[in-house]
Amino acid sequence: MNSVIVTVNQEVLEKKLNPNATLSDVIQTILEEESHLDQIVSQIMIDGKVLNIEEEDEFLPCRLGQFTNVNFTLKSNLDLAFDALESCNTYVDTIIGQIQQLTAAYQENKQDEANALFVEVIEITDLYIQLLSRVQRTLRGHMAAKWHKPESVQQLEIHLLSILKALVPAKEKNDIIMLCDLLEYELVDNLKQWKIKALPELRALRPICASITPHS
Repeated sequence: MNSVIVTVNQEVLEKKLNPNATLSDVIQTILEEESHLDQIVSQIMIDGKVLNIEEEDEFLPCRLGQFTNVNFTLKSNLDLAFDALESCNTYVDTIIGQIQQLTAAYQENKQDEANALFVEVIEITDLYIQLLSRVQRTLRGHMAAKWHKPESVQQLEIHLLSILKALVPAKEKNDIIMLCDLLEYELVDNLKQWKIKALPELRALRPICASITPHS
C-alpha cells in the first residue's frame, strides 16, 4: 500500500493512522479529537480530486493506504451557518426568477404550467425559511445571551409568512389577479428586502461570533 499523506484543513496530520483503516474510520478518529468535537467534514479531497456527495459514499469504505494524499476539510456548525448566509442571495434570486416565470404563465393562461410552478415557488420558499431558521438557531446557540434577532429579520419573517398565508385562499379561489399581485409585488419585494437589509445584518454578526469562545 502507498505511504499516504493525510491533511486536515491543509495541515498534515501528525497522528499515525493504520493504512488498512477505511476512510470512514479515519474520519471518526479525527472527529473524536477534542479540538474537532464541534466540527463536521464538509469536503474530502483524494489525490487532488474533490469528491461530490455520491463519490464520498463510494469512497468511505475504501482503505486509506489505497491513496497518496487525502485532505479533509472540517467546518464548525457556525462556519456552515455563515456559508449558508453567503449563498442566500443566490437562493433569493432563484425564487424571484421562478416567480417571474409563474406570473408570466398565469398571464398567458398556461394553467398547467402555472400550477406546477406555483408548487415549486412555495416549496423553495419554504426551504429558504427553514434554512434561515436553522442559521438563526445556530447563531442563537453560539451567542447565547448576546443573541438578539435583528429587527429587519423579525419584520421580514412576519411579512413573508403573512404573504404565504394569503396565497393559499387566493389559489383556492383561483383569483389570478390577487395571486399575481401577491407574488409579483409583495413576495418579490419581501425577498429583495432580505438581500438589502436582513441578510447583511445577519452576516455582520460574524465578527461578534468569532470573539465568543464555545464555552463562554
